[in-house]
Amino acid sequence: MNTRITRMLQNIHGSGSSTHRQQSDPRMKKSESHTQDYEQLLREKDREIDRLRHALANSEARLQELIGKDLLTGLPNRHVFKEHLTHSLKRALRLGYSLSLMIIDIDHLRDVNLRHGHEVGDQVLVEVANILRSSVREIDMPARWGGEELAAVLHETDAEGAASIAERVRRRVSMIEIKDPRTGKLINFTATLAVASYPKHSSDPQGLLEAACEALIAAKDKGGNVVIIADR
Repeated sequence: MNTRITRMLQNIHGSGSSTHRQQSDPRMKKSESHTQDYEQLLREKDREIDRLRHALANSEARLQELIGKDLLTGLPNRHVFKEHLTHSLKRALRLGYSLSLMIIDIDHLRDVNLRHGHEVGDQVLVEVANILRSSVREIDMPARWGGEELAAVLHETDAEGAASIAERVRRRVSMIEIKDPRTGKLINFTATLAVASYPKHSSDPQGLLEAACEALIAAKDKGGNVVIIADR
């Protein structure tokens, strides 16, 4: 009897020791440690990828600035445009001729990007850039201002002459038809344009830009698809 009890006790203790060995198995601890190390490595790689993407975006922006061109439209970029406006206005002041600034804002382009895709929006920007390029003279400076906006410096052109050019651009933009790649339907577009000129509105580059932008905002608030001359 005592022998049977002793054996039962030994079996119980033996089983408990086995369970304890399974729970504290060094191989399991090692596996858990490897899993944690792997997850930490993945997090570090994700952060590194985000850093590289950010660096790439900055490099592309810097490249565009260095080459002086907007890569999508092929037009001069904002940096080059602002320098040209400054030098051109100094020349207009010195020689005494009029000079105008024209800003073009494509109406509802952000909505188009969301509804039809950025490829369609990019195609619109390229089309409008081509229209602008062919609507001004060789002595003028068309440019990509940024986002959905383009601009142009119009030499020896007063506000009324600039408005006439702007209206021609507006009509041509309204005739653009681009096919939605998903539905096959044709999409139409409009643009709002504002002009400001020297000496009527300002005698410095920042003043011309502010006058044109203020007029543009007022026109957009009224529905867009118009040409407006600054009134400051």
